[in-house]
Amino acid sequence: MAQFNEEALKKQIKSGDFSRIYFIYGNEGYLKQHYANLICDKTVSKDFADFNLKKLDGKETSLNEIYDCISSFPMMSDFTCTLVKDFPLNTFIGDRGKVDGEFQTVISDIPESSVLVFWMDTIDVDEKNSKWAKVIKIIDEIGICAAIDKRTRSALEKLLIASAQKKDCSLSRDCAAYIVSLVGEDMATLQNELHKVCAYVGSGEITKKDIDKTVIVSVEAKIFQLSRMVCRGEADNAYENLQNLFKLREEPVVILSVLSKSFVDMYRVKATKEAGVPYSKLGEIFAPNIYKTKMFTLDNAANDAARFTVTQLKSALDILSDADRRLKSTGEDSKIVLEETILRLLRL
Repeated sequence: MAQFNEEALKKQIKSGDFSRIYFIYGNEGYLKQHYANLICDKTVSKDFADFNLKKLDGKETSLNEIYDCISSFPMMSDFTCTLVKDFPLNTFIGDRGKVDGEFQTVISDIPESSVLVFWMDTIDVDEKNSKWAKVIKIIDEIGICAAIDKRTRSALEKLLIASAQKKDCSLSRDCAAYIVSLVGEDMATLQNELHKVCAYVGSGEITKKDIDKTVIVSVEAKIFQLSRMVCRGEADNAYENLQNLFKLREEPVVILSVLSKSFVDMYRVKATKEAGVPYSKLGEIFAPNIYKTKMFTLDNAANDAARFTVTQLKSALDILSDADRRLKSTGEDSKIVLEETILRLLRL
């Protein structure tokens, strides 16, 4: 039938014109689960869910069990719904694209009174992989394939604003952006933190003070702040931030990893600029979609990279690589290694 994006899937569910089979995948965990459960809720009445709704763990089920579920008749309902989480569909495709006969039978023999949902929660689906491409093609011919990927920073901000309004709270665009910068991009975490802020405020306008009092800053955001301080040459603030991370018992390897990522992003942005290529093209160059929905990451990297030359950024990567080696292959005190690394970066 069609390959849907999030908006198309949302419209179809709202219309009630359901397909017999759905294949939901992508890198946005919260939304994948949301839409998989929404299809279940819309097709099966809660009063008869015990009879008409079957939820299976794909790692512990079989094609025969799935077939039995989709073959059952609905009770006091128009549909039965079978939700299968993390079923390895690609394993039914041979190396030369040959499709397992039993799998083909199950997929093509779904009754009109049955809705089958394959929801990939922890399994990554690579659309460029020949086997996954075959799976998508097969399901696309009879049902809906929906790739649900992470939203852009702007979309996340709009979502928080809309969610706050539903809770009788007012959230400005600046405050929404502030929450994302503190929490990160995980939608489930964002919704949870927004719920805490709204509960604290009760109703009315949400301020940055309210956010600071209630929101838990993600580890990545804290380390990103450390990176920004180093880039701006704020030695005192950088060391204070690093000590706070130590007090929180954050792993030195994790701190170094996120710090390194910031400098890698800066180097890539600087290198593309030197080559006369817009850094927005990085979203097309690196796989799997490292920057596709993260232009704000590149924008921040471009701002931070402005004070460095390409040579300096190369030196920074050498410093970070050396720190990585020392942390993983020597018996040196990890805190001292990180402190020395920050000092060397500040001296660039």
